[in-house]
Amino acid sequence: MTIYTAPTSTTNILNKKGVLMNIGIRIVGFIMIISLIVVGCTQKDNVVGTNGPGGPSPINTTIDQTNFTQKYSYEDSCAFSNSNTIVVGNYNEETSYGLLRFTSLPDSFYEISSVNLSLEISKRNNFDVVDNTTLKLAKINNVEFYENATWWVSSDSTQWSGEHFSDADYTELLPEEFGVECNEDSINITLDTQVLAEWIDGELNTGIVIYSETDGFMEIYASEYSTDENPTLTFEYKITEADTLYTTETIQTCYDCMIFETDNVYEKWEDELKISNIQPINIYTKFNVPDSLFLKNYTVVDSMVMPDEIPVEIFLQRITINKAELILNNDGTNAYPISGSTYLNPYFVVSDTINIDSANLDIPLLSFEDVDDLYISSSTDTLQTDQIVIDVTKIIQYYISGEYENKGIVLRSLNVNDDFIHTEFDIEPEIRITFTPPYIEE
Repeated sequence: MTIYTAPTSTTNILNKKGVLMNIGIRIVGFIMIISLIVVGCTQKDNVVGTNGPGGPSPINTTIDQTNFTQKYSYEDSCAFSNSNTIVVGNYNEETSYGLLRFTSLPDSFYEISSVNLSLEISKRNNFDVVDNTTLKLAKINNVEFYENATWWVSSDSTQWSGEHFSDADYTELLPEEFGVECNEDSINITLDTQVLAEWIDGELNTGIVIYSETDGFMEIYASEYSTDENPTLTFEYKITEADTLYTTETIQTCYDCMIFETDNVYEKWEDELKISNIQPINIYTKFNVPDSLFLKNYTVVDSMVMPDEIPVEIFLQRITINKAELILNNDGTNAYPISGSTYLNPYFVVSDTINIDSANLDIPLLSFEDVDDLYISSSTDTLQTDQIVIDVTKIIQYYISGEYENKGIVLRSLNVNDDFIHTEFDIEPEIRITFTPPYIEE
């Protein structure tokens, strides 16, 4: 058999070499283009500044406490829903109540043999003995509590009356109507069957309130934490007289929340900086951002134009804020010191009017509608450190660029409602800034 092999011509070889050379040239050219782009982006064509080759170096400056024009702490009106825990008890002259409501109940019954309420404990503080003398229960008589209530009002327009909600709003259960068994990590409450019977029979079912008049408190897991630790109601009942066996049913709470004892007055503290979770206390502060901080102490580079040769607002708009940190010095005042972290979130103030009249205490300094949570960042420093550092880079960038009018900022704990943490800071905060001046072509 003859195997035919095509001859290898000089032309074919040259063609292949040409193709390879052409590909190589294209690759080299592509690399050169990319290199030029990278170089261009890291040098003077970058109008927002850089610390790359030939570019201006970042500059450090500080907004010191002399530039802070207003410093307040104020009590917050905070909705009590969506907290991972329900705090029940007293601490540092503050009182908190837990509210529970159960629905999905049977339409009817013949007989109820037992009713048990189970609560999982997150933390205990000075609740060494828990029984129906230290823990109290009452049936709630006001349906509006679960619809519009906040720390301060029971509905859209009605404030809590007296030291807490009035006697007309609940019916206290006597000790013989319930019993309490407390373990290390749980509480089991045996209720009078009549309580459940009334709810099933169509009487107003707005749930029960749990509270204490003794010193100490507990943190109980709420429904938002986990389905495994939800408050639950377990009961045994017969649907009809003909039933020979009891049906056991367990339901989880459909509503659980907490309210805080209040005197209906929004207290303010001028020239004091403190944060609390219960009672919620926020910080409001306003500070000047002087242009002079950004128009000095920089190095002239290549064709960069001096700030006095261009409009100041243009120069400021093109500054890059690399980092801005609000520094609060912890003075060690913690009403409830614990290990772990406190998280503070900064908010832009967008309101044109701020209530700073200490004589007008029936409205808060700021409501949540007065601030913008566009800036999502927080501190992560522990309470035991000397300082809490809060990232405010975006806020300073917006202020110097003119994107936002400087109306101050609010610092709010992200752990509101969770515990009795209270910490105070000294009155001399500062903002440490690292920025890069821009290239501006002549």
